[in-house]
Amino acid sequence: MIIEKIKLTNFRNYKTLSLSFEKGINVFYGNNGSGKTNLAEAIYFISLTKSFRTSNELELINNESNDFALINSSIEKGRNFKKIDIYISKDGKKISIDNKNINRISLLSQEVNIIYFLPRDVNLFKESPRVRRNFFNIALSKQFSEYLKLLNDYEKVLKMRNEILKEENPNITLLDVYAEQLIAYSFKIYKYRKEYFNKINIFLPEIYQKISLKKSLIKLVYLPFVDDLSNYKDIALNKYKNALESDLKMKRTTIGIHLEDFYILLDNKNITLYGSQGENRMAVLSLKLVPYFLINEKENKPIVILDDVLSELDENNKLNLLNFLKVFEQVFITTTNKITMENITNFLVLNNNVSKEGSYEGR
Repeated sequence: MIIEKIKLTNFRNYKTLSLSFEKGINVFYGNNGSGKTNLAEAIYFISLTKSFRTSNELELINNESNDFALINSSIEKGRNFKKIDIYISKDGKKISIDNKNINRISLLSQEVNIIYFLPRDVNLFKESPRVRRNFFNIALSKQFSEYLKLLNDYEKVLKMRNEILKEENPNITLLDVYAEQLIAYSFKIYKYRKEYFNKINIFLPEIYQKISLKKSLIKLVYLPFVDDLSNYKDIALNKYKNALESDLKMKRTTIGIHLEDFYILLDNKNITLYGSQGENRMAVLSLKLVPYFLINEKENKPIVILDDVLSELDENNKLNLLNFLKVFEQVFITTTNKITMENITNFLVLNNNVSKEGSYEGR
């Protein structure tokens, strides 16, 4: 899977911009504040129609045009091409695939798979559990088509149960009914999460060792609400029964898969407590790159976006990472300096314009 072309209209600092991209590594370079991350944001937006910088989509519309923003893109998947258009205005978003309007983001997500790394991601395992769950939920929805629907159904039931808990005299029987429904969804979600984390731990050590140049042991640890495939329902029911008093007091559901967490062990130590900033950076970057290797079909392998990933690395680590990234189908990197390596395409970002400089062939 690659993005062949993209056209931006009134998106961030770009009134109009058309670009074509190559397979392999594409580099956006220029001074800070020149609009490099805006390009990465537009590419990411094609996958989930969400920004990784703001929840207010009106901020994406160019300041001099308070009417709309438009992203037109052409996606190549094997021998097939998809035309994806996203229109953003104060009235909301309109999404079309091959000129047919769609209403479900899941349909778009199935067509375009993107993984990304941002400077703030270095703190993924120092953030709240909610941040980590959101990250893994997005990753899991890309791996398993049913997962997002299961999660949405779970959240609907959870919301209804919490509304009853806020009532003056909650209906205990109805609370129990909703608890059973939550458990049914939880069990399926748990199985997907368990399978996914087992797969991650197959690839994570090798990737970490390759990009960090360290032979450290690394493992992602999953902390499930219930960790028993054979007796999940009975254990979960008992936990809900024991938590009822607390639920009534707190007026919310205090246990469940919506509160699960994850952490990383690096050389058998919790990276959150004992890892350096550099170790956290490499661990999170490795974790984010794993999904690429979980997909066998070349046309479905994700596009990779790395925003300012090189700034904190020394020259050896930069070179090592860039060489590792050459195995990926398509990568977008933002940085301040041009990268003169073979088979890397550079784009100079300057004064609200982007100039494609072609692939560096070496000397």
